[in-house]
Amino acid sequence: MKNVSTRQLIIFYCIYSFSIKFLMLPSLLAATAGKDAWIAAGVGTVIELAILFVALTVITRQPKLPTILSKAIMFPMLFIFLLQIFILINQAFHLLNDNMFEKVPVHYFSIPMLLLGVFVCLMPTRAIFRSGEIFFIFIILGIALSVFPALTRINPGEVLPILDNGAKPFLKALYLNLIYFESAFFLLMFRNDIKVEKHFRKKFMTVATIVGAFFVFFIFMFYALFGPLAPMKNVAVTNLTIYSSYMTGNGRLDWVLVTMWLLLLLLRFGVTFFCAFMCLRNITGLKKRAGILGAGIAVFVWVVSTFVFSTSRNLNAFIHAIPWLIASLYIAIPVAFFAASLLQKRRRDV
Repeated sequence: MKNVSTRQLIIFYCIYSFSIKFLMLPSLLAATAGKDAWIAAGVGTVIELAILFVALTVITRQPKLPTILSKAIMFPMLFIFLLQIFILINQAFHLLNDNMFEKVPVHYFSIPMLLLGVFVCLMPTRAIFRSGEIFFIFIILGIALSVFPALTRINPGEVLPILDNGAKPFLKALYLNLIYFESAFFLLMFRNDIKVEKHFRKKFMTVATIVGAFFVFFIFMFYALFGPLAPMKNVAVTNLTIYSSYMTGNGRLDWVLVTMWLLLLLLRFGVTFFCAFMCLRNITGLKKRAGILGAGIAVFVWVVSTFVFSTSRNLNAFIHAIPWLIASLYIAIPVAFFAASLLQKRRRDV
């Protein structure tokens, strides 16, 4: 029985994409590409859509991979999902500490998120995706209230002239931050739980293209608003809440918007943690003991986030030290799934 509908999957793809791209990525792209950060975002979005198309093709065929191949693929996927978990903890940490709380050590801050991750491991797949349906309207409202009030303040002159330093800066920015354009990977983990409905791939690609175009526009708007100061705006979307203050009498809408974005981050964190859990379960072959496996991941993440990636500088330095590995896995993993689906189809046809 297939547990996840096309609608649920598309909604969670939007959540998955929005949550990680609208916070720290704009400043990271701007730090390397400058005013051409939106071009880096555009090229990254095109690559992401191409990878997504491959992933959706795999889902429509829903191959059952040979045990050895499945285990081999799970190791690099586990690495990617763990890296995403560290990024999400780091982004949630900055989101709250920069906007709502005094400095809270990351080794305390990460504990509630990791407990959430362990809890998600005990949930059925359908329940996880239904949570996206429940909260999606609040997320859309948060995005709208964060972005649209700032539209009248845009100064397009900040992004001109285009490519005056050539293509190297934006290509380097994309290469160093390709991990942030990994919104299609999690779909592969649920490939056998999805009900493939009529026009499944067409509907999905249409929504994903709209989401990608909106993100590119957001990067354009972000630099047009802050100019050379953009690289210093660590949590991009929360810096736009200064424009939301015009919508209220006392200017205190910002904490509501931060809460909505935190909800979005937590939803993605839960799914990413669950994906890491499924990778480990596939590698170990343990079909039960979900709580033990989840707790093992949580302890590992807590130790690494406390002693290795306690700051965004350390985490970004690690990511920027291995862009070649991330780029290779980014392409190789979906292609491996696609090749396996072709091989399985050929065997059925013989």
